[in-house]
Amino acid sequence: MCPAEGSPQASLTVDRELRELPRVSAWVHDWAERQQLPAKLAWNLDLCSTEVVTNIMSHAHGDGAQHILLRLGWQGEEVALEVEDEGREFDPRLVSQPAPATSIQDARIGGWGIPILRRFSDGLRYRHEDGRNCLTLLFRATASP
Repeated sequence: MCPAEGSPQASLTVDRELRELPRVSAWVHDWAERQQLPAKLAWNLDLCSTEVVTNIMSHAHGDGAQHILLRLGWQGEEVALEVEDEGREFDPRLVSQPAPATSIQDARIGGWGIPILRRFSDGLRYRHEDGRNCLTLLFRATASP
């Protein structure tokens, strides 16, 4: 297991099944409410956690990659969402930004998950350790709504 970079205050393990997404969302909102986070920050946490978990469920194939571990906590004045999985190694920071479509016919249907993470979080960290992907998304708690 990848060691936490801060001191997480909550953790959740989910199966790699789409039926788990409402549980992830409820867990994020419950934690955000207990931390008295602004509604916009709670929404960004929910959006990004759902996007990461969905992408892992859809793309992170690997032997034994059955569970996804999520942690929420504070790293200084930032909220940290840590996500671990046992899928094949994948560093989302290395994915280039998709080119904007020049017409509706050229518009891509998929491939917007990583741009969403970049847009709605304030930072991404990644490491691959002990056969696990360890992605940390950071959110400034003092960000204006």
